[in-house]
Amino acid sequence: MSLFAQTAIGIDVWDGTLKAVRLSRRGRRVTLERTWRTHYAKSADPRAAALDALGQLVRGARFGGRARVVISAPTQGMFSSTYLIPTMAGPRLDEMVEYELLSELDALPEDLLIRHHVRKGVVEQQVHAYALRRRDVDDLRRELHERRVPYDDLETPGYALASLVEHELPSGRDRVLLAVGRLATELVLLTEHGVWMRHLPLGSHHERDATRLAQRLAREIDAAATYFLPTDRRFKPLHIVLTEEGALDAQLTGALKQATGLDVVRMSSLQRIRTPGRLDWDDQKPEQALAMGKALGLALCGLDMGRFRSPAVTGNARRDVRRLVPAVAAAVLLAGAGLVTTSELAVARAERLGQTLPAELADDMRTVDSERRQTLDATAVLEAQSAALQSLAERRTAAFMPRRALTRVGKLATGVPASSVYVTQVWLSPGSIGHTGVMTVTLHAAKREDESLADRLLRAFTAEFGDVAVRGPESAGPDSSRYVIEVTLP
Repeated sequence: MSLFAQTAIGIDVWDGTLKAVRLSRRGRRVTLERTWRTHYAKSADPRAAALDALGQLVRGARFGGRARVVISAPTQGMFSSTYLIPTMAGPRLDEMVEYELLSELDALPEDLLIRHHVRKGVVEQQVHAYALRRRDVDDLRRELHERRVPYDDLETPGYALASLVEHELPSGRDRVLLAVGRLATELVLLTEHGVWMRHLPLGSHHERDATRLAQRLAREIDAAATYFLPTDRRFKPLHIVLTEEGALDAQLTGALKQATGLDVVRMSSLQRIRTPGRLDWDDQKPEQALAMGKALGLALCGLDMGRFRSPAVTGNARRDVRRLVPAVAAAVLLAGAGLVTTSELAVARAERLGQTLPAELADDMRTVDSERRQTLDATAVLEAQSAALQSLAERRTAAFMPRRALTRVGKLATGVPASSVYVTQVWLSPGSIGHTGVMTVTLHAAKREDESLADRLLRAFTAEFGDVAVRGPESAGPDSSRYVIEVTLP
């Protein structure tokens, strides 16, 4: 953690109520210091009203230059998913995540802003990824600049809420997180297999009747679970964690429990974030501040304590420079004093050596040093050439892998009706020095083949390649199933 990231401001903007909190950190101890809350949902233009309220808050709050400011990113049109991907280097992981998201969305990379968070495993790593419309993020950055709103990160509110819940209510069970605001709701499905987020343009302002609102939210939960979660893993949520304005509505809490058949949990107190007895609640009741789950999660991310931290936009050069100015000034003064002392000692030492070291010995030492440098340079050139040749040889070998894979599928398809088994995609990432390659083959098959096809694929590809994993069957339509074969290449 950065030396100056001891205080963070989390600001949640987009659900009809502007909410902000300030957290401070000493080691692992986190303290809630301040809260702000402003309603704006009745405006004809909610987006402009939200940004105007944010500008007023910044002008009056005086956050301070050292506090890290994290603002919720615009999540309309967001898509998120979790992938199990073999452990690999950063650039190759970025390419695979982008490929997977673009394949599912059928979109152009220049239209999307893609980010991901990695939970590492021994063989596979769990990758939580999401895509935002780049145009929306660019518009927000421009509007924040026009209103002179300082910020360090733009963070997705769904990941921020998941980070808070995992921090305050840790559990390995499946859960549903609902942040029900006046104008929008953030829905998060949190399981041991991953996290999925969805932005719903639905809030208490759109549906005044608590029972009907709960029924609509229950349908959205069921639809999200059906769409996002793998069909081979049952989703059994322990409870619903309810936050934001919805958590202040007792009727909605009861209606949600009746509509979903699940217990509904509201944070009645903070378990691991310290709350001083004389906290300035900004004319709020304590339970109102405890319903600011997304803002608390955003501030946790600003303190580098968000478990799912994955900012859409990070870094603000001007604010970073301002934080560093005091430290740089002190460092310059100390360095100046040290240089003066060191220079005097070096001059004295050089004079003593000059008096005792023969001139011809000094010439010999310079010659030996020059030869050593030339040898090191030549060795580096040879090592680079060797690495390039070895990489070329491995890539040449990998180029034949798709042909071998298709041959195996062709042999399996022999003897079954036409179009019962067919390959839809082959993706190859050749290995490089120090890193293994990966080949992924995706095929569709008629559902009548489900009983034995996975085992047949595993046996056939293991005999050909060795290190193989098969996923499936996964539903690909009313009459077909999808299988994914992952082959680890040399």
